[in-house]
Amino acid sequence: MTPWKNQRNEGREGDPAASAIETSKAKIFMDLPPDFRDVRTPDEWIPRDGRMVRLTGRHPFNSEPPVAEIDKTRFLTPANLHIIRNHGAVPKLGWDTHKLNVGGPLVKNPMVLSMTELITTFPTTEFPMTISCCGNRRKEMNMIKQTIGFNWGNGACGNNVYRGVLLRDILQRAGVDTSDVAGKYVEFIGSDDLGNKCGGPGPFIDEPWGEKVKYGTSIPLAKCMNPADEVMVAFMANGERLHPDRGYPIRVAVPGYIGGRMIKWLSKINVIPHESHNCYHYWDNKYLPPQVTSEIAAKDGWWYKQEYIINELSLNSLITRPLHDERLPIASNIGKTMEIGGYAHSGGGRKVTRVELSIDEGVTWDLAKISREEKPNDYGKYWCWVWWTFELPVANLFGKSEVWCRAWDTSNSPQPEKPVWTLMGQSSNHIFRIKIHKDVTDAGEAVLRFEYPTQPGTQSGGWATRVEDKVKSAGYGLIEFNEQN
Repeated sequence: MTPWKNQRNEGREGDPAASAIETSKAKIFMDLPPDFRDVRTPDEWIPRDGRMVRLTGRHPFNSEPPVAEIDKTRFLTPANLHIIRNHGAVPKLGWDTHKLNVGGPLVKNPMVLSMTELITTFPTTEFPMTISCCGNRRKEMNMIKQTIGFNWGNGACGNNVYRGVLLRDILQRAGVDTSDVAGKYVEFIGSDDLGNKCGGPGPFIDEPWGEKVKYGTSIPLAKCMNPADEVMVAFMANGERLHPDRGYPIRVAVPGYIGGRMIKWLSKINVIPHESHNCYHYWDNKYLPPQVTSEIAAKDGWWYKQEYIINELSLNSLITRPLHDERLPIASNIGKTMEIGGYAHSGGGRKVTRVELSIDEGVTWDLAKISREEKPNDYGKYWCWVWWTFELPVANLFGKSEVWCRAWDTSNSPQPEKPVWTLMGQSSNHIFRIKIHKDVTDAGEAVLRFEYPTQPGTQSGGWATRVEDKVKSAGYGLIEFNEQN
């Protein structure tokens, strides 16, 4: 098996570490020098693509690619430009030493598997899937009212071809009873050491939380055993071993689910008669009602109300073409069309059936052309985003102030028109809107300028940052903004 393949070290111009060697001669990805921004952090040993937008400072590393970059390759995201969500330091694990423990009270034949045993004694499978953080587009929520999460832009999503072992094959060999799955769960535990998000021992007397915890979660056993759902323990992406930031040596891959259920640096699989008691299973990835503040959530036990857990990805779409702040000269394009484009995805294996555009604030809609590069699995499930385009006559934009896009899936439901604020700022999937401005350049040329709602992280710009353009409600009453909001 090929280890990390060489990737161009773009975006590192001016990095003293990158100039220390000729990066173009690196034979494998891990030969590339670490980013100088990671020096004196626990992750200073990890090469990273310099184009990734850092969202939480130097450490931990949470980043998304610029949408201009994923728009270049569209359906298949380069592995080095795939979204990264790290809660802490990346564990430094070795292929030859890492073990996967399979156990729990419902496992008859516990196993400890080396990586070589995992990939050589089980059949392997390979197929593409989209992984998205359910915090994608969170900055739009933060411009309404601050959530408890950082500023994901609209690039917290990627699509790779994953290779691995189906979880159901592992569980069957471990002697899990496949005839009785109701009310049972499969727990996944990673190798990273994290702070206790709750701040206390938690409500489970038999499993109290200490000062340090592992990141863990669980999903229903029924889903894991269903051949239609293809839950995987993955060890490769796009034909190369997983990068350290993305779960090396193995991670869980749950097609159609949020990234938060796809535990990286997987060390334990437990089959249990209840949901995981892990701290992060409760204190992360919840879609709470908009009136629930941080204080109310802690006081009234909202973190333990599992009816608000987020598992499946929400239907979503957005525009990646034209780019934010892109300018289109009017005189030379007035008789032409311009391409509007972007991506859309659903969750749970549902097919995106259509994407629509509106330039009259939703009064009328036109169908976009969808590029379908994925075939459904044998059970009719779709695991990948689609990319879409629409040829819009430039003349039609005169007198218009916005371009909207929305997607539909096989549930025959579209994206909602208005945002609904939630404490964690997740599942932000309202209609995506870009504004159209008529400007004049310094050279006197009239242009159309396009503006996204936000830019990721601490990058400035976007119409949602201006008080006069903010939404007037988001599910919890009329909002009054001032310059400090």
